[in-house]
Amino acid sequence: MIYLLLIFCLVLATTLECNKESDSEFSKVVRQDIPKRVQNFIDTTSEKNGVYLYASNFDNDDYDYLFLNAINVNQGDRASFFTDVEFEIEEQEHTLKISFNEELADDWNYTQKIENMLIYKIKLSEKFDTIKVFKNGEAIPIDVVGV
Repeated sequence: MIYLLLIFCLVLATTLECNKESDSEFSKVVRQDIPKRVQNFIDTTSEKNGVYLYASNFDNDDYDYLFLNAINVNQGDRASFFTDVEFEIEEQEHTLKISFNEELADDWNYTQKIENMLIYKIKLSEKFDTIKVFKNGEAIPIDVVGV
């Protein structure tokens, strides 16, 4: 009987630990679907390319927003765009890891829609001590964090 209780507790603990990551949500959104205050944050930061994080710590909003911006292109330069955006929770280090690739568009890509401005809605099942961002495999800082 004690063995059954021990096995049940072990299975329950494992299930609850695994659900922490599955309770978190990461979804790409369009500008029209985000709150006005987040749109205002994007407006004030969009003049410079970079990585931006908006932390919604008020107004009962459980979501944070990641803004990847590469819309500013100097004349004669190739446009940048983002691929392979991934979010990973590292439970051991209590860290959220965000990784993406930034690539340069070829001339033929200029006629196609390239993803040079991305917004992600983030809901975390818990708060993390650290957020690490990696561009093309290299650690980079977040340019601005807004609240």
